[in-house]
Amino acid sequence: MKRAIRLRATADRKARGYTRKLMDAIGAGDDAAGVINELNRVYNVDLSTQTILMHSLWENSGQEVLLDKLNQSTPGEEVLLQVMIPDGNGGVALPANGVLD
Repeated sequence: MKRAIRLRATADRKARGYTRKLMDAIGAGDDAAGVINELNRVYNVDLSTQTILMHSLWENSGQEVLLDKLNQSTPGEEVLLQVMIPDGNGGVALPANGVLD
């Protein structure tokens, strides 16, 4: 149980870190788009302000959405699910399991 909770906490910590990094990357893309827009205006050219990936990230999961997701949760927060588990083995000890040991 301790190992499973530790693994879950590690995954949560990584997801939070990567989400913050993604937010930073989207912000850097916005900054780059501003510079390219100014170059387009000054030199009367038409360079694309975003790559396809950055456009997709900006359009589908902008910084506000990611920040909202981070603010709606706390580290280690658990999803509460009601699961009814039948006692199918009559209380006999379970066999060894390589994943759970």
